[in-house]
Amino acid sequence: MSSHFTFSQATAAWHRFATLPWQRWQCRVSGFYYRHVTAPVSFWVACGQPPAFRPQLPWWQPFVFSYLRLTGWVSR
Repeated sequence: MSSHFTFSQATAAWHRFATLPWQRWQCRVSGFYYRHVTAPVSFWVACGQPPAFRPQLPWWQPFVFSYLRLTGWVSR
């Protein structure tokens, strides 16, 4: 048995230690944004946008939105 990495082993190691944690992080941030920003605003719009019940956006919304745009997880 050889003691050197093959290309497929190196690719698998990269996927396991770099790609998967990054995707897990992105999914958590995206889900957090959806639960706290997108879902309340969508529900408010579906209810006819009553002015008395307008959702208040969190202070971190523009920062997280910019982060998701830069990483390619939001299309607008």
